[in-house]
Amino acid sequence: MSQENDDIPGNQPIDEERQQRYIKWKKNTRLLYDYLNTNSSKWPSLTCQFFPDLDTTTDTHRLLLSSFTSSQLPDDESLYIAKISTLGHLSWSSLNNFDMDEMEFKPDNSTKLPPKNLVSEISIRFPGGDCNRARYLPQNPDVISAASSDGSIYVFDRTKHGTTVSRSATPKPYEIRLSTASDIVHVDQLNEAVSLDWNRRKEGLLASCYAGGQILVWDISQYARSNPLIDTPVCSLQFDTEGANDVTWMPSHDSLLAACGESNTVALYDTRTGTSVSATQAHLHAGGANSCDFNPHNDFLLASADGNGSLNLWDIRKLDRSPIQTIVHGSSVSTIKWNPKMETVIALAGQDDGLVKLWDAASGQLIFTHGGHMLGVNDIAWSPHDPHLMCSVSNDNSVHVWRPSSHLIEAQN
Repeated sequence: MSQENDDIPGNQPIDEERQQRYIKWKKNTRLLYDYLNTNSSKWPSLTCQFFPDLDTTTDTHRLLLSSFTSSQLPDDESLYIAKISTLGHLSWSSLNNFDMDEMEFKPDNSTKLPPKNLVSEISIRFPGGDCNRARYLPQNPDVISAASSDGSIYVFDRTKHGTTVSRSATPKPYEIRLSTASDIVHVDQLNEAVSLDWNRRKEGLLASCYAGGQILVWDISQYARSNPLIDTPVCSLQFDTEGANDVTWMPSHDSLLAACGESNTVALYDTRTGTSVSATQAHLHAGGANSCDFNPHNDFLLASADGNGSLNLWDIRKLDRSPIQTIVHGSSVSTIKWNPKMETVIALAGQDDGLVKLWDAASGQLIFTHGGHMLGVNDIAWSPHDPHLMCSVSNDNSVHVWRPSSHLIEAQN
């Protein structure tokens, strides 16, 4: 193999201690999970998100994922939609289905089971750069936005890509490109689009953040078929000269958003005035503030996590003061996600240790640790249908869909 292949995600060496941790985890999976599905992909995904639909007849969920090649193979760089059944539609309670050898319930031999692993439905070739983050439009999940390492935000209409598209039609590489650069030649390759978030109150309003520290807000309703480029954001903010890492809208407001960045600060902005409302003190985070997320049940509660492994909980009305609470993950955190069903539960993804930890933010108690990834976790997502079902994607090329054992969770409560 050539020397440059060492830089490809998934080719990182795995130390002996982590290998032993994985072996121990694998031996105990039947005790740790009510459901666990591990998938190995050709390339790692930097993003994951459950779609809002659920096929209840087969308990099939759809997931938005990506293939990240680190620009090694641009032809493989893509977004894709995959589906998987978590088998909730099957009856497991009959004693006739109990396997005495393996001491677990199994479906009857006559039961037709859905595919065991993820099945890709649609693949969209990524038009330029690497996909750092992708999210669908809450008001119309067929519309998908993706933050690119080339500095652009690409917007796709799912219905115009994949096998359902007429072969006589020549699909466009994307429907809309959001960029202040008029063409790819003039893009600042160092100013990657890092993350993005759709506004839940105003359809088509998208916030994006960049490695150069900017926060830009776009309105895709400005799109015209004659020109797929939108080069003028409706709001432009210079947030962090060292780099912005994440941005999130307040769930019940169409103009307030929070951002975090490499200078260890978290700031609240009002896009109507284009000004900062308040910001945290830099010494309360370390190693760069990597992720921030508003609690979907409480607009005033904002969480942020950093490269030093700390999670801070903030009352945005007192953002310039000390955090309400600090929880220590143990190593660098890549991303965080509040549970959409349980208001005090928050998930943290380990950027280095490969662990996903579920915490009760009210008590500061650790609820569960998912230890199935061998390398750092890039993104996590909660299911909108099952309060305990999660997806996590890692640099080890794995996509895990899992539900902790109800017995373990109840014991923590």
